[in-house]
Amino acid sequence: MNTENLETLIQLMNDNQLKVISYKDKETEYHIEKAVPESSAAPVVQNQVPVQNEAKVTSEGYTQKSQLVGTYYNTENEDSTEPLVKVGQKVEKGDRIGIIEAMKVMNDIQAEVSGTIEEILVESGTAVSYDEPLVKIKEV
Repeated sequence: MNTENLETLIQLMNDNQLKVISYKDKETEYHIEKAVPESSAAPVVQNQVPVQNEAKVTSEGYTQKSQLVGTYYNTENEDSTEPLVKVGQKVEKGDRIGIIEAMKVMNDIQAEVSGTIEEILVESGTAVSYDEPLVKIKEV
């Protein structure tokens, strides 16, 4: 990883008051999101992926997508074998349904809707890109 490029991207974000920046060339790909507290008194949660879009549920269910580029895990950590969620499991909005490791930081993926896990679309330990479908949740 070229830290000079990373520092330049972060400086661009700060100089232009950007919340998100992405960069990709032949060798590297960066996607950086700035955590912004809702109020000055609210703490910044660094290991929580911000939800950018309003959750839309259709009769076919809701497909939750990745908000980060990184490695997806359906386990507590990369060495664990017990899945965080299984097909048929009920989840509530805000429940942890996965983890994405990005730049050595483990980021919790939280359910954007309540329902039942209908399908897990990505195998644990697989690289995912921004906006890639992760799981389908059927609203109950």
